[in-house]
Amino acid sequence: MTSAALDAPATDYQARLLLAALDDPQRRIPSDAKTRTLNIMRLRQWVRPVLRDRSGSSIPSNVRHWTLTHHGVNAANRTRTAQLAEQFPVAAAAVYIPEEGEAHRDIVVVMSEPAEDGTVEVHSVKHEGPVRVPLAQLRKLPPPRPEPEGDLTDWWVITDAEGAELARVEAKDDPGARTAAMRHAKVRAAVRRDKGFAVRRLYTSELSIPVGVLHGVPRISPAPDERPAVTVRTGFTRKSIPTRLRESGAPGAMVTSEASGGALRWRLPDGEELTPGEAAKRFLND
Repeated sequence: MTSAALDAPATDYQARLLLAALDDPQRRIPSDAKTRTLNIMRLRQWVRPVLRDRSGSSIPSNVRHWTLTHHGVNAANRTRTAQLAEQFPVAAAAVYIPEEGEAHRDIVVVMSEPAEDGTVEVHSVKHEGPVRVPLAQLRKLPPPRPEPEGDLTDWWVITDAEGAELARVEAKDDPGARTAAMRHAKVRAAVRRDKGFAVRRLYTSELSIPVGVLHGVPRISPAPDERPAVTVRTGFTRKSIPTRLRESGAPGAMVTSEASGGALRWRLPDGEELTPGEAAKRFLND
């Protein structure tokens, strides 16, 4: 058997059988595999029959099932690598989940084609540089959240290098938001860990979202020969609803409501809680 036959690309149907067997603990080919396909795969030394009676001949009626040979395992791994390479091409962003688990996930950008061992070079956010990781441990980034609606407010979300929300603060401008952010222990810890944090002004539609749910853009350093693309969203900045409520003399105050899962609520003196929109309608005629 030549190496060309051993390394021949699998058809779509052969690929389905190879990957199913690769994921099976005993490396068994699905029982509904076509006989003609099994014969081709056997000629390529990808599969071998497991006989009902080891003293008998290898006629089809004596076959219990088919399993992958080491050549078949290699063919299955090549097939899986090729599929993953299409899913995560060069310049694609992805989530890397190492063997240690979700708690150690990383945001990466693919920088190379896969090597024979199924690994690719990526730019790591955590390591701020290139590392090699298995393609099989990459996952797609979550879909982007819909664009927020409403007016810009005086509330800001503070996020770490991976885009996870740390806190929310109220301030007139970016420097004021950064100063207020440093009063939070989680933010100070992020500064020590990530050498910084990100701030973003919130829209009115985001004020009702519980604290800890919002996400920012992961801080991915560009490759040395690339220039970062920057998109700036502008809008008319008006006073936030909480500020307008206070200035209007409306009774109550803005609080983080535990009953509402950590969302911002306008709490009246009698304990009634209103969403910012409900409070605006009641006291500001919005």
